[in-house]
Amino acid sequence: MAGKFVVKKGSTGKFRFNLVSTNGQVVATSEAYGTRASAMGGIRSVKALAEDAVVDDQTVPATAATGKAAAAPKKAAATAGRPAGGACGYFTNVALFGGAPERRGCGQTIPPGDQRSASPSVELPAEGSTAAVTATDTDGALARYGPAVLFGGKPAKGTMAMGPSGPMKVSTKGKSTVVSSASVKNVETGPFTADSVSSTCTASKSGAKAATAVAKGVVVTATDENGNPKTSKVVPAKPPANLKITGTVAIGDKFKIVFNEQKKSRDGTLTVNAVHLYLLGPTAVGDVVIAESHSRASSRA
Repeated sequence: MAGKFVVKKGSTGKFRFNLVSTNGQVVATSEAYGTRASAMGGIRSVKALAEDAVVDDQTVPATAATGKAAAAPKKAAATAGRPAGGACGYFTNVALFGGAPERRGCGQTIPPGDQRSASPSVELPAEGSTAAVTATDTDGALARYGPAVLFGGKPAKGTMAMGPSGPMKVSTKGKSTVVSSASVKNVETGPFTADSVSSTCTASKSGAKAATAVAKGVVVTATDENGNPKTSKVVPAKPPANLKITGTVAIGDKFKIVFNEQKKSRDGTLTVNAVHLYLLGPTAVGDVVIAESHSRASSRA
């Protein structure tokens, strides 16, 4: 069983969260936040940073020989220098009305997810592969949270209800050079719709690069009281890295979408999310990521 984040509102009106272990012990306590939404954003930041965080133990005394602190342990030789790659069609990790976050798509469990919300994903074998490792989902996916659908496809003609997305395909391949890609057709998630989105990530000894493509993408940035679009922005077909668009949905929730979101981890892995929707609350808080791919080249001779 995993630990949990517990959000509380203090007597001053400020919000804090505690990281609580499975035995109920408080492991860490956050700073004070002015709003619940910012506290939830702090939790997301902790989750994102902790995965690749290193330990900087400044209590370690300097060695007598060098006068420098002892070196941090190195990663296991079994993985050092190996290539890495992978891709995911989509995933959502969202909490509604102050509840616990639930995941759909890549990495989901059943329940709360189901077969309809599943997403294809692939990872490169430890020694790489000269043949492409691929996975497809020809009938798409639908991520439902109670009555709300947070990922799917545009409504069929003559209907208003969101249906499943279009086909999804993911792939990774390579050894000295690794190429990973993900694509999703017929996309709708909250304020964003597109005919298709895709990402490609390539890593070689000379460096890593990534790109995103969006076909007929539109973000509705504001609506009237009936949910009809008031303002919108067209997404470039080839958005620059980390293009941000913000707005408000009909129920008053804030959001931010980052297109062609690129992040590089400490081990050199470059990850690109074609679309990353940040739901900032207060009703829905969490993340929707579409067409994620990542690559790291082998450093072995």
